[in-house]
Amino acid sequence: MENKKSLDKRLIAVIVGLVLIIMALSFFLLFRKDTSDIGDGGTPLIGYATEAKVMLDQDSLQAAMDEAMKNAKDGNIALLYKDNAYSTNGVDFDCYIVNSASNKYDMFLTIYADDALTDQIFLSGLVPPGSGFEQISLDRALETGDHTVGVVLTQVDTDETGAQVIKHQVAHTMEFHVTK
Repeated sequence: MENKKSLDKRLIAVIVGLVLIIMALSFFLLFRKDTSDIGDGGTPLIGYATEAKVMLDQDSLQAAMDEAMKNAKDGNIALLYKDNAYSTNGVDFDCYIVNSASNKYDMFLTIYADDALTDQIFLSGLVPPGSGFEQISLDRALETGDHTVGVVLTQVDTDETGAQVIKHQVAHTMEFHVTK
């Protein structure tokens, strides 16, 4: 009887140990870093977008700016954008996407053609607060028609060691229209 209790305790300890090992491996696999864009010294680098420019038309968006500033105080990402973007070739789009001047951090945009956010069609460099895009060129053409795309905004800061770290991230949708 005592051998059975001892055997049961050992079996439970082995099962608990295996569960802990499986959990640790799962955590490691889920949260490991992508090292495809590592710079010198092992620090991931994101460069500034050369096509981003300072946006000066803030009078027409004053109400949005006021709301953005209120949200930025709460640590949210403030974005100024128009819901629709237009193209005649499926690659080059006229749009309005701006990192609000009220934000504390640079950000980059990732645009996806699908709801699952797996089909990436655009990745910007860093966009400083108060800068943005009036035109973007996608990595590949969208077909003629209307497309709901996912726009993921990622705010980036540089920590005390010089490494870039993600501060906030949020996703929006926009309508991209292609006419031929």
